[in-house]
Amino acid sequence: MASQEQRRGGAAKPSPLSPKRLGQARKAYYTFNFLNSFSFVFLSGSFVTLFAIRMGASNALVGVLNAIAYATFFMMPIGKKVVRKKPIVWTFGWAWVGRYTAFIPTLMAPLFAARGMNGVAIGLLITGVAGFAFFRGIALIGNNPVVGFLATGGGEKPRSDRGEFMTNTSIINSLASMTSGLLVALFLGENATPWSYSLGVCIGLGSGYLGCYYLLKTPEPTNYNPDSGSSLLETTREAVKDPTFRRFIFLFMALSFVSGMGRSFLPVYAKDVFSQGDDAVMVYALLSSMGSVVMGLLSRLVVDRLGSKPLFIIFSSIGLVSFLPMALIPGTSAFFSSSAATALFLAGVHFISAFGFAGEENAGQTYYFSLVPKEKTLDLSVIYYFAFGLGGSLGSGFGGLLLDGFGALGYSHTASYRLFYGFLCILLGISIYFMQALRRLGSASVTQSLGVMFSLRDLRAFDLLMRLDRSANPKQEVKLIQELGRKASLLSQEELLDYLRSPRFQVRMEALRAFESMSHLSQKVIRFLLKEVETHSFTTSYVAARILGKHGTAEAIPTLRRSLEVEDYMLQGSVMISLAQLGDEESIPLIESILMKSKNPRVKISAAYALEVLKSKNSLPALVSSLKNDDPPAFVSDEIVIAMASIMEISKEFYPLYSAFMEDENDGVSQLRSTASDIIVDNRTLEQWQKDVETLFGEEGESGKGMAGFIVRTGTDPQTELVLSQALLDPDLHYKGLKFLAAAYPLFVKRGVTEA
Repeated sequence: MASQEQRRGGAAKPSPLSPKRLGQARKAYYTFNFLNSFSFVFLSGSFVTLFAIRMGASNALVGVLNAIAYATFFMMPIGKKVVRKKPIVWTFGWAWVGRYTAFIPTLMAPLFAARGMNGVAIGLLITGVAGFAFFRGIALIGNNPVVGFLATGGGEKPRSDRGEFMTNTSIINSLASMTSGLLVALFLGENATPWSYSLGVCIGLGSGYLGCYYLLKTPEPTNYNPDSGSSLLETTREAVKDPTFRRFIFLFMALSFVSGMGRSFLPVYAKDVFSQGDDAVMVYALLSSMGSVVMGLLSRLVVDRLGSKPLFIIFSSIGLVSFLPMALIPGTSAFFSSSAATALFLAGVHFISAFGFAGEENAGQTYYFSLVPKEKTLDLSVIYYFAFGLGGSLGSGFGGLLLDGFGALGYSHTASYRLFYGFLCILLGISIYFMQALRRLGSASVTQSLGVMFSLRDLRAFDLLMRLDRSANPKQEVKLIQELGRKASLLSQEELLDYLRSPRFQVRMEALRAFESMSHLSQKVIRFLLKEVETHSFTTSYVAARILGKHGTAEAIPTLRRSLEVEDYMLQGSVMISLAQLGDEESIPLIESILMKSKNPRVKISAAYALEVLKSKNSLPALVSSLKNDDPPAFVSDEIVIAMASIMEISKEFYPLYSAFMEDENDGVSQLRSTASDIIVDNRTLEQWQKDVETLFGEEGESGKGMAGFIVRTGTDPQTELVLSQALLDPDLHYKGLKFLAAAYPLFVKRGVTEA
């Protein structure tokens, strides 16, 4: 438990929970949420609505019952006074016990209903619902501080999985609701008696009391209480001065009004318009829970990475889509002539509306936590829930009166509900329009978010990132990063940057390789890679340089040039190739110098390839000279010869022949002779070429004078022919691969021996 000073808003610095203790606390809270949501189905919503209808309640009374449920949030100021003297978790837990105890009188309602005293029975139900709402409102003062505490782990720095934790809580709530909803649908039947509902209440109370045990095990939140002298009214006045907070609260209240009005009467809509039984209505409630689960599974992947604002808008729009059919399609349509079509329609409405409105509430709460400072969470929670409760209670209450009013005016059930949901669609459309003005708080745009939500590739990448966040094993991190590289996503790049700071070399290396496989990199990533080139010599800088060659821009060139003369030969080689890929012709003299001076095979090969990429014909002399300096290994000389052939633009024809020559010199020369016979049409020219080749590759193999003369006579590019002829006459150049290139050159150069 926190000290009295901490509970009263002292200045003590919050200490984060250890990973083990945070895991235990979250597990206990998840258990509480499952049991609490399991019980909630038996004590609220469609179950209570059907219970009231079974005892003869009107639409107006149904609206009152749902309004009382939302009015719970008006009791939060009482809870705020309690937490001045008691810890937050104590207040939360024991008030939760009180709400279940207050619901006990409803168990007697069927007894009075059986004796025809429906007014007393409904009065007991209203009393139980009101008591339930009263204590729930006191308890909820602790909800946001507890959720916020477990979401952040108790530290000052927000955890990256904050939104994921809250979405996981929502998923657990929905799974519990699905479980209990299925049980309710199984035993209620089409026309359940009031005693069946009373049995359901007993189940709800038992699971609820058990959930309180786990709630009271939650660690006490720290630094969530305001100063002892703070005033809720002052905090409210200060908060509403912020246009973003003010706009959010009013929009949230409007959405709560629509949700409270529209969703509260979905069970009544199914019964009034389509004459559905109690068991069918509870099946639809089960599908609503499934919609919330699907929403949670999707939201948990994206909420921490896309931000809450776009999801707030998207889910609200989905809620609008769910209400549109009820506003536009008449219940007497031929489409509903079969029971299967009716069931499909109602199932879709319940599923999509729950998906949209549960997502909107979840995104709204996440947005709230991003917007509100921690020290004001408790006070502003009152405003948050007050807005939620006011909107919901007004919506539920007004909805019942509106439907009864339509009936009094002579409208049929079908027409009444069409007008009812049409009105709600207009309100939703207006609210969504004004949502555009909310502050983004670092979130993505709606268009980007929709692109991700409809992209299996991006969703898979976000799933891998979420698993990376939870990973504490370097081997597992490496495996996940490798897979992430194959599922490349622009939106995952910024989070991958964090793994370049890993203390484990292999993790950093795999993070870089993941970037290398992506088709496009953001400017932030490019800037990070430039820093990596400068600061991580002999480790990962060469990979960063290689990536910049593929993805970089002109801004990368100065940094890469400065790295050309470093001692790290891997970096030096990668930098030369990257500069070539970026088209930096000003670096050619320096690359030639490195080619000539370096004794490192990797560096020489990289330099040759860089000049090949730049198509630097002026570099042919440097390439030729490098073949005689310090007698480079054959595999280096071969790379230089192939680079020269590419610069001469004959590599396509030359490379297969040269491969055969490297494997067996005699066979390679024989294939070259055969190729010449197909190309040189003039017999005298062919005979001369064959004679010069025989001299060039003869036993003595020292004379290249004949082939040098042949190249000069038949060539069309004086610059290239001069280089080759001088190389053949140079007594220090003995490499046979260069001789093979010289012999092949006149065969494949444009307008060569074919026009001689």
